[in-house]
Amino acid sequence: MSKPDWVVIAQRELVERVRTPWFVVVTLLGPLFMIGMIVVPALLASESGKERERMVVVDLGAPTSTLGQTIVDQAPKDWTVELAKPGTSVDELLHRIKTDEIDGFLTLPADLEQVGGKAAPIYQGDNATNQGIVIRLNQLVIQAVLFERFGKDPQAMLKLAVPMIDARHTTGETAGQSGTAIFIAGYAVMIILYMSIVLYAVNVMRSVVQEKTNRIVEIMAAAAKPRALMFGKILGVGAVGLIQIAVWAAMALFSMHYRGDILGAFGVKAAGWTMPPLGPGQLAVIVGYFLLGYFFYASLYAAIGAMVSSEQEAQQAQTPVLLLLIVPMVCMQLVANDPRGGSAQLLTMLPFSAPILMPMRFLLDGASYTEVGISMLILALSTWLVAWVAARIYRVGILLYGKRPSLRELGRWIRHS
Repeated sequence: MSKPDWVVIAQRELVERVRTPWFVVVTLLGPLFMIGMIVVPALLASESGKERERMVVVDLGAPTSTLGQTIVDQAPKDWTVELAKPGTSVDELLHRIKTDEIDGFLTLPADLEQVGGKAAPIYQGDNATNQGIVIRLNQLVIQAVLFERFGKDPQAMLKLAVPMIDARHTTGETAGQSGTAIFIAGYAVMIILYMSIVLYAVNVMRSVVQEKTNRIVEIMAAAAKPRALMFGKILGVGAVGLIQIAVWAAMALFSMHYRGDILGAFGVKAAGWTMPPLGPGQLAVIVGYFLLGYFFYASLYAAIGAMVSSEQEAQQAQTPVLLLLIVPMVCMQLVANDPRGGSAQLLTMLPFSAPILMPMRFLLDGASYTEVGISMLILALSTWLVAWVAARIYRVGILLYGKRPSLRELGRWIRHS
């Protein structure tokens, strides 16, 4: 019994891509890149933390104020902090930053020590974008103000010390887990899905354009129906993507689970959180949305490839689809900040953003299995509709060359093909 045309074409697309050296190289570079994403920022952060911060404290309080001197005395040992002389101008301090004599200066308002003071301290420097520095400065100022108000009693200061908040994410069904770990897991899944969908859906378009340019498609169209050509190509490229994403996902889970051990091998201490476990249901949701999202966008890209005659035209024609992919990336923080909110519900029901945002929302416990089922049903119906329209465009456009069709011509292809 002979195989269906679309199966033969899918096998051809799969074998041609898997057997290339670039597939092996990219598949292996993915895990190395993930380890680098963990190790390199941690190493750079640890090295930057060893640099001595040089700053000046400007106390605008009364001549008898000792707040500025208190900050200087309590500054971290790895910092070089000095108290500005009376009458030092802002221009002078800015000039010292410009000539790299100091990194910045902290200005303390006159009413900072008073209860109910409204003016906030201001830090100006070339390292003001370093959130670690800003957080340590803020803690230093708060500690100094309390120190002044409580009469410089060390025992009273010790009683005021409050540990940092341990944020644990929960929706009430189970005990809370590390909010940082769950966010990173959801964010990693979203990035992997986004990259995979974009990479392999675009490959479908490029493959169609290349075959049209080389006139190979004319030979293939004589041996198989255009619809079989399109579905076979989408399935073959999708199988390659599924193999690669499985390798990348496995390595990502391994890297995050053993993050502490990996960083420890490079002499860097990891933050205190562990990778949350992913159950069969969560893995099924991730794989399901990858498949549906891939077929949704691959069908759009296959239609674009059939409409154009060159790579340059394809780059222009794919702009509307790229805009659809940018929307969920821009709105990612809306889902992360409030996974059970109205905006998150809407974005994860729309077919163009659901494949990227719903797995993240589901991992953040923001969506139930019922909502996932409804979202998948909408996405599946939308994918079927897009594939049906794309198949009609593909059937006519694959053998046409020259000018790109207008919207009226596309409508005619869809109605009459």
